[in-house]
Amino acid sequence: MPICPSACPYDCPDGCSLLVEHQAGRITRVTGDPANPFTGELVCAKMARLPQAVHSPRRILTPLRRTGPKGSGQFAPLSWEEALEEIARRWGEIIDRYGPQALLPCSYAGTMGAVHRNGGEAFFHALGARGLVRTLCSSGKSAGWEAVMGASCDLPPSALAHSDLILLWSANLPATRLHLLPLLKKAKARGARVILIDVYESPSAPLAHQTLLVQPGSDGALALSLLQVLHAEGLTDESYLAAHTTGWPELAATLDRWTPEATQAITGLEPEAVRQLARSYAAARAPVIVLGSGFSRAGNGGEATRAIAALPAAIGAWARPGAGTYGVCSSPDLVDKSLIRRPDLCPGPVRAVNINQLGPALTGQLPGGPVMGLYVYHCNPASVLSHQNAVLAGLAREDLFTVVHERTMTDTARYADLILPAPYMVETEDLYTPYGYRAIQYVKPVVPPPGQVKSNWEVFTLLAARLGLDDPIFSRTPGELCRMLVERSTHLTPAEKERVLAGEPVVLESPFRLPVETADGKIHLADPAPITWYPPHGGPEPLKLVCAPAVHTLNSSFQEVEELCRLRGESRLRMNAADAAARGIAHGDRVVCRNELGQAEFAAALDRAVAPGTVVAEGVYAGEGRVNCLTHPRLSDLGAATTLNDNTVEVLPLAPLLNFPK
Repeated sequence: MPICPSACPYDCPDGCSLLVEHQAGRITRVTGDPANPFTGELVCAKMARLPQAVHSPRRILTPLRRTGPKGSGQFAPLSWEEALEEIARRWGEIIDRYGPQALLPCSYAGTMGAVHRNGGEAFFHALGARGLVRTLCSSGKSAGWEAVMGASCDLPPSALAHSDLILLWSANLPATRLHLLPLLKKAKARGARVILIDVYESPSAPLAHQTLLVQPGSDGALALSLLQVLHAEGLTDESYLAAHTTGWPELAATLDRWTPEATQAITGLEPEAVRQLARSYAAARAPVIVLGSGFSRAGNGGEATRAIAALPAAIGAWARPGAGTYGVCSSPDLVDKSLIRRPDLCPGPVRAVNINQLGPALTGQLPGGPVMGLYVYHCNPASVLSHQNAVLAGLAREDLFTVVHERTMTDTARYADLILPAPYMVETEDLYTPYGYRAIQYVKPVVPPPGQVKSNWEVFTLLAARLGLDDPIFSRTPGELCRMLVERSTHLTPAEKERVLAGEPVVLESPFRLPVETADGKIHLADPAPITWYPPHGGPEPLKLVCAPAVHTLNSSFQEVEELCRLRGESRLRMNAADAAARGIAHGDRVVCRNELGQAEFAAALDRAVAPGTVVAEGVYAGEGRVNCLTHPRLSDLGAATTLNDNTVEVLPLAPLLNFPK
């Protein structure tokens, strides 16, 4: 049976290299490619079931035009010629009446390929459309890191082989960093201690020797309290701090505010537990912080990252193999994707919409003029964006012309005026650069796309021709664009470029000692002011809501695979046992979770420990009235990121609230 190399396109830092078996135009099996030394032969449950997704009976195989009310899911087929003509005509009418900035693209990370993820930006830049600020996931964490470390990368995953203390800080490895598990197990076998810091016993908890449950939004306060103990007990590396940092005296002068006693009410941790953690961290030969992103999705998430990023500097960890952080900024972009995004094509300054505020933008709650045309590709905003009810209200507007390029009938597609059929990565040509380690892989289609499916780039080139956009980039093929990116890379040697273009997964070594990529070569601990903590946005309701990833689906992807949905189970709300008892809720009871934005139904789950006053919803489920109808479109302090983990709710048994208004 033929086997072809490929790569995972999904929003996961591991970026697996794959071997794809196929026969008679059908994908039959997907396994890991041992040619990639990091991901090897291990694949997640999702990718193992990719054949079920690719050949799902739910796939959309022809363009569709809406025939019923928006949201009804009623459509009829039409030809590509008719679809392209209608898009060009309707967009032309919108541009003539409102200007090109009344058109808004909406995309995120449904594919991570360099061409098919980024090529749409060149098209919309050339069109002069409104911009989209794509800060949905972890830009708050990135901005906080950059404030301290500049453009520095952190450790490669292989460095964990040298670590003897591993702090899993808001890191759900089975869901988001599966290929760290073998490294973690080997480190534990050699005597490494693992501590989980999170708001609940996530799927990482069985991997840890100890779990510390903290209050949502308190991570920065905990990091400052650890710094206070390190400083007060003489455990800092003053020679390293003097040589490699700026602002340490200014930061140290503020630390008496953050004693474990002073932060206990914020973090929920006993002072002695904080002191013991600080002492263990300082005593370790090579401590590493594996940093997830959930903690940063709060109003203070960027500042919290600054505080956590200061910890390795305080003890001189960066001078030792296996010590520092992993999971923040593991590699620079190995290719220059601005060559695909082409911001130079934009005719002038344009207004922009932050993706986290799409609902308010579509419902006229933001300045900048109306959005009259929406083009959605590799994104499902009706499910994954905050303030779901506002997003749905915007999508339901009869005067909003919405085009959705999608593979199945998602919640967003149901509101489209036109749906265009989209491919899976095994049907496309692209270039992948994982963000969890330094690697790159060029892949070609394994099987042809079925029916009338067309790729992102193919659609944009067809629309560019219709709309008179004549820049030479729109005449280039995906293969030509991939080759251009590789050949112009300043991070790859000639030999590495040759291997990439031959289709090999190329994994690069990370430098050690790690250079500090700031203007002055120093780690900044008080720029522009000493690191601090301030309360998150919060809200009036008594319980703090945290949205956590699921293991068997990825955001709203893979919901077309029935087996994965069965393995994931029904939508659960994990609660602290005492909080549940106070509300007369038992394990498995149906409950309503509500706040001023809306309400959602769940099954109560009491089988894992949860921090007091906290509830956790795992995964994104299809349908209206799901968890994102409870999350505000507010932005983080740094990086303008989502704050979906910074909301409050009340939870009550379902029966008394059956008639509660939505």
